[in-house]
Amino acid sequence: MKIKDNFWLGLLVGAASFGLTFLLLYFINWESLGIFAQRAPFLLAFIPGVVLFRMMLVKWKLDKMGRGVLAVTIVGMLLVFFLVK
Repeated sequence: MKIKDNFWLGLLVGAASFGLTFLLLYFINWESLGIFAQRAPFLLAFIPGVVLFRMMLVKWKLDKMGRGVLAVTIVGMLLVFFLVK
């Protein structure tokens, strides 16, 4: 089956990967990290997006989808750094 190379689909895949990973990490006790306790689940949830970005661009040759995943990852990280105290 051929996957259509689409920017909007990349945005959706990036947001879904972040959401599912964040949901899994949300239930871990992060209070032992101290100062990083509030940002840790958010920032760790972006790791699958970075891995997907690399796989889409290098391995699967899906440039537009890779750009969509990268856009979600960068905008999300900026929001975490500026909005989460």
